[in-house]
Amino acid sequence: MSFGFRNSSLEIDAAKLKEKLDSGEDVFILDVRTPEEYDAWRLSYDKHDKTPLIPIDRLFTSQKMIAEQIPKDKEIITLCAHGNRSMMAAQMLSRMGYKVKSVRGGMVAWNQVYDVAEVQQADAARVWQLRRVSKGCMSYVIAVGNEATVIDSTSDLESSVLKLVQDNGLEITNVVDTHMHADHVSGFSAIVKATGAQGYLGAKEGYELLEDVKVSLIDDGHKIPLGDGVSLEAIHAPGHTDGSMCFALKAGEKTFLFTGDTLFVNGVGRPDLRDKADEFAGKLYDTYQKILKLPDDTVILPAHFDPNSITIKHGEPIADTVGAKRNVELLSKPKDEFVKFVVSSVPPRPSNYRVIIQINKQLVPYDEINIAELEAGPNSCGVRM
Repeated sequence: MSFGFRNSSLEIDAAKLKEKLDSGEDVFILDVRTPEEYDAWRLSYDKHDKTPLIPIDRLFTSQKMIAEQIPKDKEIITLCAHGNRSMMAAQMLSRMGYKVKSVRGGMVAWNQVYDVAEVQQADAARVWQLRRVSKGCMSYVIAVGNEATVIDSTSDLESSVLKLVQDNGLEITNVVDTHMHADHVSGFSAIVKATGAQGYLGAKEGYELLEDVKVSLIDDGHKIPLGDGVSLEAIHAPGHTDGSMCFALKAGEKTFLFTGDTLFVNGVGRPDLRDKADEFAGKLYDTYQKILKLPDDTVILPAHFDPNSITIKHGEPIADTVGAKRNVELLSKPKDEFVKFVVSSVPPRPSNYRVIIQINKQLVPYDEINIAELEAGPNSCGVRM
C-alpha cells in the first residue's frame, strides 16, 4: 500500500481536538507510537485517561486487528509524536472507509494545549488555575478588582495567561515565579516587559537580572500587595531548589498556598536537579514541617501535576489541603527515612533541563527560543508519594 504527501483534509489542530473532547464528542483516539514512547508520555484528558495504543508497524500488518479494535461508528483521531506516523495511519484508515483525522504536530502540539479551572470566586479575590494538559504545568491568575497577579506562567502567553486576562477585563500588575523552573521556559520576563508589571523573584535563587525587566528580589515574610488590603505572603521553602518560595493568599475565610514545585497533590519536589540531592532532600523535609503547621483547610495549589497518574477533568481544579497531607505516610517518616526514600525514588530528569535552567536563570525572552522541541516530553519534577 502506498501513501501520498500530507493531506491537510485529514488533519486536526490540537486545540480543535480539545474542543471536541470538551463538548462531549465521542471520538476514538488512537496512539500509533511505540509502547516505550506511550509509557513515558501519553494523552490523558478527561474521559480519555488511557487512549488505545496500536504501533504503526502493527497497524500496517493486520487488517483483521484493525477491524476488531478500531470502531467504524466513531471518528478516529490518530496521534504520534510529531504528526508523521499518525498521518500515515490516517491515510490508510481513510482508504479503508474510516472517518479519521491526524493530530497536526502530534504530542508536541498537544503539549501546548491548556484547560482553565476557576478555584475561587469571591469578593476578596478570584483565582484561576491554568493547566497545560499534556506537560502537567500549572499557572495561576489572581484577580483583586480588575488587577491581576500571575504566578508561574509558562511561555504560551497568548493561549493561556493573556487570553484569560483579556477575557475577564483584567490588567496584569504583578508577576511571580515560585522558583527557577527546570522543565519549561518561564513566561515571567516576557509578561513583565510586555505589560510593565512588577516582577517578584526569590532572592536566594541566583537569577541574573536584566536592566529592562522590572524585578524585586524577595525573601521569607515579604508581602506583595494585590489591592483592597489583600496580599501574597512569601514563605521560603528550600528543597526542590535552594531559593524556592511558596506564597500564601488569604481570600475571605480561605487560605491558598501556591507551592510551586515544592509540594504536589500526589508527590513531593525532587531534590536532585542542582546535584545536591541528599542536602536538598533534608531541606525539603524541614520545609514540609513548616507547611504542615498551617491550618488544615489551607488549599494547596502546586505548579505541576503528573499526567500519568492524574487525569484532568475539564474545568475542575487540581488541589489538596494541608489537612489531607498530614495523613500521608511519607511526610510522617523520620527525616533520615524521608531523605533516603526521596533520593532513591527520583524519576528520570526532565529533557533539556540544564539548558532550560540557564534560560530561566538569565531571564531570556522566550521568543528567541524553539520552545516546542525544547520542552517536549513528560513532566518529571516530582517524586510520587
